Amino acid sequence: MEQLLSIDNVTPDEYKKLIPDRKVFFNEPDFTELNKSKVDEIHYLVFKKGNSPRFGLILGVKDGIAKAPFSAPYSYPVVVDSYEHVELFDEAIEILEKYCKEEKIAEIQFTFPPFIYDEDTLSVWTNVFFRRKYEARNVDINYLLDLEKLNTDHYEQLITKKGRSHLRKAIASGIEIIRCNTEKEIQEAYDIVVENHSAKNRPTHMSLQQLTDTFSMVPHEVFLARQDGVPIASMIYYETAKGIAQCIYSGYLLQYSNSGVMNYLSWYAIQFYGNKGLKYIDRATATEDSVPNYGLCDFKDSVGGKRCLKYSFKKKL
Repeated sequence: MEQLLSIDNVTPDEYKKLIPDRKVFFNEPDFTELNKSKVDEIHYLVFKKGNSPRFGLILGVKDGIAKAPFSAPYSYPVVVDSYEHVELFDEAIEILEKYCKEEKIAEIQFTFPPFIYDEDTLSVWTNVFFRRKYEARNVDINYLLDLEKLNTDHYEQLITKKGRSHLRKAIASGIEIIRCNTEKEIQEAYDIVVENHSAKNRPTHMSLQQLTDTFSMVPHEVFLARQDGVPIASMIYYETAKGIAQCIYSGYLLQYSNSGVMNYLSWYAIQFYGNKGLKYIDRATATEDSVPNYGLCDFKDSVGGKRCLKYSFKKKL
């Protein structure tokens, strides 16, 4: 087959000009540059047919392993136009592997978003990776909240019995939810996340400063729940794509684990983003390296979550 594509490693500013629609927030050069200290080098790759850009991909390389993304929940190679020939997807991965070998990269890893973000494109990439013998590193269970379905006066009838019970309990207890606007409120919300993660032996990958730096780049919301004036739970969201908000962090103080506060915060976010006109909330995965956290699955089911798959691939070069 005649080679139609070439590949260029460009600057972040050149990448933004050549790939004007990066589709999702985690494909943004500005976000990538904010996190560049986490890798040895970053490759802003533009795949061209002649002088015409066809695909864009950002790779972070550390210790000889290239990752897309290297510090985010997901990313993927984007298509410049709304339509592209399947043949060019195949060739793009072929020349990408050749490029990586020339750069002494030993392995390449991808973590895709759920298909709802860009089903047309992600379907082809998944097929290409399967045929090119990429290993399915993880197949995670991800949860979406369909706002057109759930943002309704009949929400309680659409969720599980356990979900209804927890929501009613939280509302009856007088828990208050606010949108955080001040530095103090955001600090309180973040501190709850850190305390929750620490209690469960989970890392918090972003410092408060990194989080607020990211806020300057993306529409976001921080919701804080208080009981009798005491902060007890929080959720932090980015609007990661057109029509989609993702819950980036959430947490609660363990002594309030049976309060129903997380069900209440979820319902609050459904109303907020539904009324704003978004289509989905991405509640992220309930698995770790594909292994379900059954309690987390039950919770995300209980608030009306729709299950979908999130694929991760890798290939040794």
